[in-house]
Amino acid sequence: MNAVARPRGTFPWLDAILVALVTIAAAWVFARVDLTESVFESTRTWEHLQLDELPATLLVLAAGLIWIAWRRHSEARAELAKRQAAEAQLSELLMDHRRLAQQHVQVQESERKALARELHDELGQYLNAIKTDAVSIQSKSADRIPISRAASAIIAHCDHLQEVIRGLMSQLRPVGLDVLGLRSALEHFLEYVQQRTPDRTLRVSFGGDLDGLDEEISLAVYRLIQEGLTNVSRHAGAQCVELTVSRTPATKAGEEEVHVRLVDDGCGADPAVKTPGLGLIGMRERVEMLAGELRVRTAPNEGFSIFARLPAKVRATVEVRSEGLGCRL
Repeated sequence: MNAVARPRGTFPWLDAILVALVTIAAAWVFARVDLTESVFESTRTWEHLQLDELPATLLVLAAGLIWIAWRRHSEARAELAKRQAAEAQLSELLMDHRRLAQQHVQVQESERKALARELHDELGQYLNAIKTDAVSIQSKSADRIPISRAASAIIAHCDHLQEVIRGLMSQLRPVGLDVLGLRSALEHFLEYVQQRTPDRTLRVSFGGDLDGLDEEISLAVYRLIQEGLTNVSRHAGAQCVELTVSRTPATKAGEEEVHVRLVDDGCGADPAVKTPGLGLIGMRERVEMLAGELRVRTAPNEGFSIFARLPAKVRATVEVRSEGLGCRL
């Protein structure tokens, strides 16, 4: 961990100049009005109270106040140094956490990709072979009804398993993402979602070049939409869902970004109530580790809205956002 430099003590020159000016002005005023003589003359009858010793008492009081102020200043500097050290350590821990989370996601996606390939290459081919043999048996035993029926059942089972495998593969690895790009993968997935929930209206809008995104950004957008629509199916009870995915052009003030907007008209939720699910936490973590931002807006009976903003290119640094911290890692 990098060493934390102690904060430099800066002398308050402005305050010192102000005090000096006020002191000089007070001395000039007191010299013009003969304040000491006037006070001495007016307090002559109270000589037994030793009022002429009051300046010395006030000087001791001023020295005591100066000592207290110096002690408070030293303690504040020490506390500031401790806080900066704690913030630096927290920043390091957050950076390590983000790095581990990113590596975890990369390993997870790599395992999903390998598993999807195995399902397609091994299990899919064997199912095709079984189905082909069953079709051959069915065609050669048309006059033998029991065998023909058994072959037809095998064909139906193979079709069902192939449909299940295609669904698993689409969850493990977006279909067409590596070859055709994000837009085609989303269109295939949304078509699958619409087939499973025909009673729900799904309005989709794409904008900009979504196929030229980095692989990590494309995967993050796909998983964000996948998790969001899964939550809609499980919890929202919505009749209409609006999805907008757009890539904004680069401007002088910033870089290209990808914006995702997912809004439903379901039952919503109370944001103050903690839920046992980790879907929203996973979405936020996936977006923020790519230097993006995720915002959620919901209320009971007012639907659920997700707004995400990600860079179009993976940044070399990750900005850690935490209350009280403002550092780049």
